[in-house]
Amino acid sequence: MRRLVILVVALMVFSSFNPFYTYADDSQKEEGKKTTNKAEVDSEPVEKEVNEFGIKKGTIVNGVDISKLSEKELQYVPIGSRDGVVEDSHGEDKVEQRQSTRRYSIFSSYPNVNKRIDSLELSPVSTEYNHNSDFPKFGYRDGVGQVEGVVAHETANNFSTITQEIAYMSRNYNNAFVHAFVDDDRVIEIHPTEYAAWGAGPYANQRFIHVELVRVHSYDEFVKSINNYSNYIASLLVKHNLGVSSAENNGKGILWSHDAVSKYLGGTNHVDPHGYFARWGYDWNNFVELVTEKYDKLIELQSSKLGHINSRSVHIYQDPQNTSQYSKAGETYTNQVYYIKKQAKSNGETYYFISTEPTLNGGGIGWVNANDLSTHDHIELNSHATSFVIKGTGTAYNKPWGGSKNIVYSDLSSLKGSILTVNNADSVGGNAWYNGTLNGKTAWLHSSYVTKLEKSNISRLGHIRSNDVKIYQTVTNISKYAKAGEKYTNAVYYIKQQAKFDGQLYYLISKEPSRVNGVVGWVKAEDMSTHTHVGVDSNQKIFYVKGTGGAFSKAWGGSKDLVYDDMSELKGMRFVVNLTEKIGSNIWYRGMLNGKQVWLHNSYVTDIEKSNTSKLGHIRSADVRIYDTLGSKAKYEEAGEQYTNVVYYIKHQATINDQLYYLISIEPSSTRGVVGWIRANDLSTHEHVGLDSKTKYLTVKGTGTAYNKAWGGFKNVVYGDLSSYKGATFKVDLTETVGSNVWYRGFLDGKLAWIHEAYLN
Repeated sequence: MRRLVILVVALMVFSSFNPFYTYADDSQKEEGKKTTNKAEVDSEPVEKEVNEFGIKKGTIVNGVDISKLSEKELQYVPIGSRDGVVEDSHGEDKVEQRQSTRRYSIFSSYPNVNKRIDSLELSPVSTEYNHNSDFPKFGYRDGVGQVEGVVAHETANNFSTITQEIAYMSRNYNNAFVHAFVDDDRVIEIHPTEYAAWGAGPYANQRFIHVELVRVHSYDEFVKSINNYSNYIASLLVKHNLGVSSAENNGKGILWSHDAVSKYLGGTNHVDPHGYFARWGYDWNNFVELVTEKYDKLIELQSSKLGHINSRSVHIYQDPQNTSQYSKAGETYTNQVYYIKKQAKSNGETYYFISTEPTLNGGGIGWVNANDLSTHDHIELNSHATSFVIKGTGTAYNKPWGGSKNIVYSDLSSLKGSILTVNNADSVGGNAWYNGTLNGKTAWLHSSYVTKLEKSNISRLGHIRSNDVKIYQTVTNISKYAKAGEKYTNAVYYIKQQAKFDGQLYYLISKEPSRVNGVVGWVKAEDMSTHTHVGVDSNQKIFYVKGTGGAFSKAWGGSKDLVYDDMSELKGMRFVVNLTEKIGSNIWYRGMLNGKQVWLHNSYVTDIEKSNTSKLGHIRSADVRIYDTLGSKAKYEEAGEQYTNVVYYIKHQATINDQLYYLISIEPSSTRGVVGWIRANDLSTHEHVGLDSKTKYLTVKGTGTAYNKAWGGFKNVVYGDLSSYKGATFKVDLTETVGSNVWYRGFLDGKLAWIHEAYLN
């Protein structure tokens, strides 16, 4: 018993210093387990009718019938919960909150967290942006970026780190995901705050940003984590221009606890972060006070302007709270532009901190009363490399909206037509300024001093309209050109780039499908006849030449691109296509024709019209041609003695340029026993139809002939004279018609034979 008492006392002492290892009751041990609606537990599963969005009617998620939600409202319910089974992302429950006073009152002796932060002069950590591209993106109820507040969460997991929390959420985001996690050392944003998340039920999800505080294990770690947490949330409130007001008491405000969401909005039942705050002698009011303080400091920094000092007598202060000490601007600080990145209020006056550099830390000069400065809002624009052309008027500066001390080029007339490749663009009071390299120097120019050279990649083909069309080497200097003349007309050109300059559209023409190789120069768009040029496919196709039109070295070619100008001699020739392109609405084919690679318009070729048939046929004469393939230049051999006087099966036919061909075979197949293709008029044919395979007993009349095929020729004869078989029984196993004649197949004297109906009784 003595040992047991000692053990119990030891455990109590250990628990007093480690509050995160205690539980209020057994219900907390079940934290994180999957919960279901009571109706689902108490009754057997019943197949329910589903609505138009696939949700079973009557599906309740945290008190909300999600089957009644519109399509827009449903997007704020996690996919993993839409079956009514909710995966709880927090372990903390209402029991913890109700018992927080009893459980954590022992820790109220902790020093005041906010004062501790001030005394340590803690700096917040930088935010890490690790946005997860797998998370779904959907806007808030009023649109993307239309944030209405922030919900402060905590993870309710004593044994997890920030990276473990993020890894778990990344695997299970269909159940829940938030915007960011914070601990004592890091702030990691995992989802853009311009888009909504699944953090606290559909009503909060459609309005608020969600931020999780990761649990730590010591008072000093908690102090650091709260410092990072409050600063990050304050920065969000500044970023989205929301201000600070608590929603805790009446459900109206900008800063929400998860508990307030549960009380006033519903759709969730969590109560964090109150219980966890209480562990460290901290509460919601302390937190709102700290966020407000951080917000006010950040607001001081939230200024982005450019300014000029109005006169030499203007006072420059090192501390706006102490205006008794100052220096005058004089000649040193006038006639130049300054960056203004922070502002402050003192005794009802606004002061701007001026700097020669666009940063908060470098190039600082001091504080100047706002009334002593001429200022404009300064916004860095999203820009990509763009080319402009110098008009030749105005001035270039080393900073946007520069003064006389910022001049790089006072007179731009000598640089007229020069290209300014822009790297950055800023807006100053609504005016665009462009930064780039000009004649070897970095300079800023007002938008009115340049004109845009808009280049873009395209794909067209074009013909120059006439001999007197001008071809320019550059669109920015059209005084230099050459006329097209006979040299460049009557040919098609590739157009892979266009440029718009001073309202005029130009095409870059080339002899090759390239913006670099084979380039001829720039031509005004109206001086060209053009069509869009699109690759269709590189599939092999087989066509046959009609014998009309021309063949060209390029699609939509001109007279200088002709390969064959008279196609009549190539009529019926086989054309194997290896590339198909679309020019405007016309299809062009590239392939080999008579040993040369050419382009043909689709109207100059024809496809083979193939179909199945069932005929029998005889070759009419020995000089009939038998082709191995279709087409006028296909190889052939004459029928001669070898292929005449015998019947053939015809199971396939084809039409090319209105000429019908039959595929003849010695077997009833279009693949086995094939001999070749023959023109239909070189064959004597009849339809070949099977009637039945019934057994019949017929009597040989003793006249006529028996063959090994129906309607056979003399090479098909089995018995040339049936007189010796007169009266014999002929057992039939197959009956067919050839034309209008009936033929029977059976055994006669041990041999399989076909006999015409006229020779049988």
